[in-house]
Order: sequence, then structure tokens, then C-alpha cells
Amino acid sequence: MSQIRPFADILRDIRAGAVSDRAAAAMQELVAAVQELGKKGTLTVVLTVEPMKGNEAALAVSGEVALKLPKASPKAAVFFADAEHNLVRDDPRQIALPGLRRVDMSNTEPKEIVS
Repeated sequence: MSQIRPFADILRDIRAGAVSDRAAAAMQELVAAVQELGKKGTLTVVLTVEPMKGNEAALAVSGEVALKLPKASPKAAVFFADAEHNLVRDDPRQIALPGLRRVDMSNTEPKEIVS
């Protein structure tokens, strides 16, 4: 029975470990993006094996790493259509409650209440 060399050993030998290092960094980037966005992404490692020109006993092995990160959904703003089909921020069908007003958010410093 022949012994099979571990794949990770071969991957580390390609370009002095550059492909393996790039794949590890890409995996870390992918995991961070998936956790942040809650969507899937992919990491693909492609190895190409071809006969080496001029030496039929040798094989040229090259590798590349492709990363497809999840995309963030664009943030949407909520609007309502009025009777003239214009977009407005407040629902025109909603009855206004008397006494309600918008709060001034220009000064958000906490205030001390003294009794």
C-alpha cells in the first residue's frame, strides 16, 4: 500500500507557503465578514498541476486563493405615498395626536436633576 503525503504539507510547499498563508488570512477575513453580516461567503483554493516544459518527470504546481465575501444589504429608508403620489416620511393616513412634538436632539448632554 502506498503512503499518501498529507495535503497540508503539499500546500505549504507551494510558493514557499504563500498560498497557504493567503488562504489562512482569507479564511479569517471571511469568518469576520460572515459573523458581521450574517450571510454566507466562500473561500476557494485552486491548485493547477501541469507538466513542466523541458522536463517530463517534473510537475509545475501553482495555486491561487479566491475569496467571495458576503455583501451587506443596503440600508433602506421608510417612506409613505401621499394622495399626490409623493414620498413623505410620515404616514398620511395616521391621525396626528395633539400635544406631540419632535424632541430637539441637538443637545444630548445628560442633565443633572436637583430636587
